[in-house]
Amino acid sequence: MIPADRLPDLDAARLGRALRRTRIGAFALGVVALVVGGLVNEPLGGLGAVVGLVAGALNTRSIDGAVARLRGLGTDVKASRKPLVGRTLGRLGVVTAVVVAMLAVEPPIGLGMIVGLVLYQALFLASMLGAVIRSGVSS
Repeated sequence: MIPADRLPDLDAARLGRALRRTRIGAFALGVVALVVGGLVNEPLGGLGAVVGLVAGALNTRSIDGAVARLRGLGTDVKASRKPLVGRTLGRLGVVTAVVVAMLAVEPPIGLGMIVGLVLYQALFLASMLGAVIRSGVSS
């Protein structure tokens, strides 16, 4: 594991490109999920995967905007993080509740949503890891 003091500082442009790659990949995976869902006679599972991918993208976009606003405040960062944490936990709670409800009401959609959320997070992690690797780690 790389110590935090050796990680490079990523500029906003590099992070923006990584987020854009993540969203483009999520769109492509959504199309693939719909096609695969249709081919295996589970179109609702494919639709659920698309909903999960969209939920992951919306959550990331919301966090990105909130962090940008937080950075603009500049003063007491610790106190201003509380609303960010509260809203983030609220969004995650809503997404979790929707997934659980869909698992109970329409299991293929609920399972697809779980798959979509997992795929989005994997894409996001790979994209951010790629940005860190491309920026280089100090020796």
